[in-house]
Amino acid sequence: MFKQVLLADDISKRFVLSICVKPDGFRQAILYTIAKRKPDDTSELTEVEKYHRGDMRPILLKEDIEEHITKTIGEIDVQIEGILKKGSGYILELILEIFIEIYTLRRALGGSFNPTPPKLANSKCTINPDNQGLIDPEINKPSEKCLQGALGAYFAYLDGHTDHLGWRIFRAKNLKPYLEQVKLYGIPMPTPVSHYIFNKIKEMNPDISVNVWNWKEETATPKPVIYSKNYNRPHIIHLMALTDITKSKEGKYGQKNHFLWIKNPDGLVYKDNAYKVKKHLCNRCFQSFTSEKSLDHHQEWCFGLGEAPQRVTMPVKEVNDFKEFRNYGRQINAPCVIIADFESLKKKCDTHYGGNMRKLAEEEANSFSYSVHWIDTGETWGPFLYRGENATEEFEADRCWICEDKFSIDTDVINMLERKIANLTAKLTEIVQDPISYNKMASPRDISKRILEMEKNNVLEKDLKNLYTELLKAVKNPEDYKSLKSALSKAQTDLSKEEARDKKVWDHCHITGEFRGASHNSCNLKLQIEPWKTPIPVIFHNFRGYDSHLVCESIRRSANSLQISVIAETFERYKSIKVGQLKYIDSMQFMNSSLANLTKNLGDNHPITTEYFKKQGYTTEQISLAYRKGVFPYEYITSHDRFKETELPPIQEFHSVFGGKISQEDYEHAQKVWKEFGCKNLGEYNDLYLKIDVLSLADVWTTFRKTSMHHYGLDPSHYVSAPSLSWDAMLKMTKVKIELFTEMAMHDFIEKAKRGGIAMAVHRHFKANNPSIGEEFDPSQPTTWISYVDANNLYGWAMSQFLPVGNYKWVASREYLKNNPKMQKKYLEMILKTRADAQRGFFLMINSHFP
Repeated sequence: MFKQVLLADDISKRFVLSICVKPDGFRQAILYTIAKRKPDDTSELTEVEKYHRGDMRPILLKEDIEEHITKTIGEIDVQIEGILKKGSGYILELILEIFIEIYTLRRALGGSFNPTPPKLANSKCTINPDNQGLIDPEINKPSEKCLQGALGAYFAYLDGHTDHLGWRIFRAKNLKPYLEQVKLYGIPMPTPVSHYIFNKIKEMNPDISVNVWNWKEETATPKPVIYSKNYNRPHIIHLMALTDITKSKEGKYGQKNHFLWIKNPDGLVYKDNAYKVKKHLCNRCFQSFTSEKSLDHHQEWCFGLGEAPQRVTMPVKEVNDFKEFRNYGRQINAPCVIIADFESLKKKCDTHYGGNMRKLAEEEANSFSYSVHWIDTGETWGPFLYRGENATEEFEADRCWICEDKFSIDTDVINMLERKIANLTAKLTEIVQDPISYNKMASPRDISKRILEMEKNNVLEKDLKNLYTELLKAVKNPEDYKSLKSALSKAQTDLSKEEARDKKVWDHCHITGEFRGASHNSCNLKLQIEPWKTPIPVIFHNFRGYDSHLVCESIRRSANSLQISVIAETFERYKSIKVGQLKYIDSMQFMNSSLANLTKNLGDNHPITTEYFKKQGYTTEQISLAYRKGVFPYEYITSHDRFKETELPPIQEFHSVFGGKISQEDYEHAQKVWKEFGCKNLGEYNDLYLKIDVLSLADVWTTFRKTSMHHYGLDPSHYVSAPSLSWDAMLKMTKVKIELFTEMAMHDFIEKAKRGGIAMAVHRHFKANNPSIGEEFDPSQPTTWISYVDANNLYGWAMSQFLPVGNYKWVASREYLKNNPKMQKKYLEMILKTRADAQRGFFLMINSHFP
């Protein structure tokens, strides 16, 4: 190793040690600059900047630092050697500078005693080490060694200590040796639920394997969170981590976990399927089987799980063994959608990350705009706009229209919900007192109420006619009168023909109370809007690639920051983020084109944009300027001071690294917009540009929703991307019922056949011999030609063929055919005669031999 690198190793360790004082762990990355020169000492120094990112490994203990830094520095040493070899006899002169980037890691802690949840306790599958009221003599504080107790309970139980084991494991003198049986040197107490920590435990104890589960009390279901690949060790220990959300005096939220030992893993998965028989758990993949024979057959090929623990849960025959369209609630429009956009400062920098990678600017949100669109009433609230410091935090704070209070990590969640409920109650009271002004018609809500009362009181069919007349009088709107009269007449006819197998109810909009038609009670329930559960879509264009990073920054101080779920492509690209009730989605995942092109495709059909600017008093000619994507000097806005400038910057300042220069026509359009809309400074121009973007996206999304509703009867706002929308559209339009596998053996049969794309680099040489190659053609040799064959779109081609939809049955096993040559020949003939479009097909496992 280079002596300069050895010095860097020592400096890095001392630096990291100096900051490793917080309870949280961190991950690090190292940026370094070296200087190289020729060995003759006459050449000039050549500087080389490189970026080395260490593995995403949490450093939770000071003892981990030497191991981690040594490995990282070793990788850097190899990297430097590679750099020098690329030159001609270069040597390393010195390391000019080292930057160490630190990323904090918030972790879940375990320790405080938690009682076993009732449903888990009823299963009698766990032992809860009771450390409450005990003082740890080593630290003179309440004991937080529940992990030690859970591991000790396993070995104590093996030796026959079964009575009151949870209480006795910390208190009985004869059980104390079991607490020391598992080496836990350097393991922090309370213990984080961390792969790295449990891997260290397994390294120190080569005879044990530890898996950690979580428990969901509402559904009484376990879920693996840490999985051990060492499933062949003598002792396989399953632990349960009970999680509790905590809040410190400083207002910070965190997690604490209490570890239990799972004494009967098989019993824990007893309710995996409808078969009420003893289950047998595979310790490799956590799948359960109804017999030991099935488990043994499965383990012949089971190679366990990947890095992320998961369990395969099979559908239950005659319960949920068919896939068909069931998302009826997505046939109605989402009650409201929020259209939003950010604009940012481009703070210039020039940071090299090695190779051709450079960071040219740092993004900092300077403004945002959003509008709320109520679908059933057609109302639009906004666009609202904020420009100033801390725009991302203000975006999170400015969203709550119900309680009109800021979301903050310091806000007490219970009090916040109480204020929301009180405010909603007040609003509902206003609606009840004056329904006509809210619904702009005689309230169909009253009609629905009367009908529900009729259903509740079991009003007979003969009483319906008298009720019809009364209901029809309550309707003033001709459209409602016509639809209601038609629906009532049809309902009367249907009632006379059949008994109410599924009771009919009158379906109405849960937002406006508007009558929509008669429906089955079960169907009506699927269309319910739950005020605190129904997701509210928040739509950005290019959310996945850009706005998601700003949204993540905005929610870090949200009261919902611990209620985040993410659909991610990579660590840095998110398809969707759900924060509390808000579901952020990307319109570009449905319409993969720029907002400029999408806006252009609308022509002059911009109803939302037109209505907004008409209310502002602008003329038709002025409004038409907003029908196209605006022009903005993104990279010119490097600070908030730029917004004070009273004229547009020159055309060259509209240049961007990715977009290039703008045309003279675009610049003249920007000047005209500035003039016609009366912008006084660049800040007002930014606000106008942002509002136009939001309004344009609202028009684009509304048009797209109407198109989807017209063709498929599905609202895209309920989905994450075009593939998820098209999947439901396929199920709905084809009305296909796809049978699902209910046998794990069938699932395994197909899984074994799956292969990834094969990547290889081969060096083959073949020389053609035919008249077209000219003088090199040798007539005495066989004539040969070269043909390049490649197949594209293999997946798309396969999915457009005749596909299986159900009625799966085992036909013959490999062993059976091997021992019955006649049947082997019979099946082969039958398979070869089967047409591609036949009603019956086969899944085959074959051996292929290539010469």
